[in-house]
Amino acid sequence: MRIGIVGGGIAGLTAGYRLVKQGHEVEIFEASDHVGGLASGFNVAGASLEKYYHHLFTSDTCIRGMVDELGIRSKLNWYSSQMGAAYKGKLYKFGTPQQILQFSPLPLWERVWFGLIGLYLGKKDDWAEFENITAVEWMKKHCGPKTWQIIWEPLLKGKFHRYFDKVAMAWLWARIHTRFSSRKGSGEKLGYFEGGFEVFNQTLAAAVRQEGVKINVNSPINRIHTQNGKLESLEVNGQKHTFDKVIFSAATPIFLKACPELPADYVKRLTQLDFLGAQCLILVMKQPFSDLYWINIADNDIPILALIEHTNFVPRDWYQGKYLMYVANYLPQDHKYFKMKKEDIFAELLPYLKRINSSFDPAVIEEIHLSQDLYAQPVVPLHYSQVKPTYETPIENIILANMALTYPEDRGTNFAVDVGNKAALLADPAVQIPAFKE
Repeated sequence: MRIGIVGGGIAGLTAGYRLVKQGHEVEIFEASDHVGGLASGFNVAGASLEKYYHHLFTSDTCIRGMVDELGIRSKLNWYSSQMGAAYKGKLYKFGTPQQILQFSPLPLWERVWFGLIGLYLGKKDDWAEFENITAVEWMKKHCGPKTWQIIWEPLLKGKFHRYFDKVAMAWLWARIHTRFSSRKGSGEKLGYFEGGFEVFNQTLAAAVRQEGVKINVNSPINRIHTQNGKLESLEVNGQKHTFDKVIFSAATPIFLKACPELPADYVKRLTQLDFLGAQCLILVMKQPFSDLYWINIADNDIPILALIEHTNFVPRDWYQGKYLMYVANYLPQDHKYFKMKKEDIFAELLPYLKRINSSFDPAVIEEIHLSQDLYAQPVVPLHYSQVKPTYETPIENIILANMALTYPEDRGTNFAVDVGNKAALLADPAVQIPAFKE
């Protein structure tokens, strides 16, 4: 078969890799000038750094399996990470059970109960009951009042902004369950590539090209042409391309816009689903902000989701001794920050950074970079399994394969590989996917 793939992110590349290995003729169209999607990198301090913070969990066996197939296991290193929380001008370590028990903003009984709730959710494999209740309702019912106020309310508001009280508990279950699965004893190991995730992206892209796949960058899709409910052609840069099947791995709103012949009931169902944009300021500094890798913000009035100090996680000498930190946010697509310059966004956030760490001196900043994407995070409402997209679409021979399909898991590189695998299997059930071996 001749198969077209829209999107050169990890899902699209994975699907292309599987299908060309099976003997199909594959061509990939990517709107931007690079592959890798949200896991792509750019040059900072002499090395590649992701535009948005990334790491792997030990439970991420889909991408780890692909790493082994590509022969780059030696490039994937595992590091201990130090999580933390910022509350009322003080930084707390908040990763191990011992540190949680020492987290003084919570009463002692709530610290113990917090750990027990985490243990329960981490071990519970059946998630279906959690899509019938919002995360707000479930947490208010099952955790202490201070735990809600200091831990869960800021996290949900930071992650989902005005949609925070609409998100199903199934989403939060998945986040806790994934972290629990990555723990060995009381510690947690997180994975990162020497050379950044761009090592994975470029190795996968090279393997795809070596098999004969053409990857077209700077090639946004104009339209999907159909006839009588069947795929006819893809129009890219004004030119039509005919395929037996198309795998569409770009965001759902882009798919809806590109295919005006979709049935009205299908369009209505999918346009009910909202997306949040991701925005990260990346600070290149002469001195560290803290000694923590990941800092969740526990103050509701600070408009920052988290601070991720990358060089407190991986070796700083990879980046010429510089200190790198993400200032991370998820925001509605109409938020004013998406229309502002990076310097102006930083100026607005600086007073809050100084509230988190009063000794922070902006003079240590050497560079500021800005990354943003309008369709980064699907909002997961109640009963999402009944309304979410499926791989099969109403148009025959068009397969949808994007991050809105990972439910109940959250989006990420591991599930991008999984989505690519599943899309390839749907296109050709004979596709072979080797089992991962630890």
